[in-house]
Amino acid sequence: MSRFEYIKWYWNHKNNEMPVLLFYEIDLENARYATRMTEVFADKRAVPVREEGFDYITEEPVPTIEEINKEDPAFFAEIISKETFEQVYASETYAGDIRFPV
Repeated sequence: MSRFEYIKWYWNHKNNEMPVLLFYEIDLENARYATRMTEVFADKRAVPVREEGFDYITEEPVPTIEEINKEDPAFFAEIISKETFEQVYASETYAGDIRFPV
């Protein structure tokens, strides 16, 4: 089993100042805290989140995709590959589809 899990988390809303996609690298050996993250906005701008001096970028553990998908209909999450995460993390513009899955 890999130490990390990679999640693509959709957020269905109309506020252009908030991200519509969240990409997480989750440390499975440390209570599911995220070590890296990228926010993607409606204009497809990709912004990596960096917290200098900290091991984790989330204040709380990241829920499992099962928990995310049953919690709120405005959210949908899926597992992605490390390669997909790395591509998004290294990009300034997201090339994929940002539409909320139906």
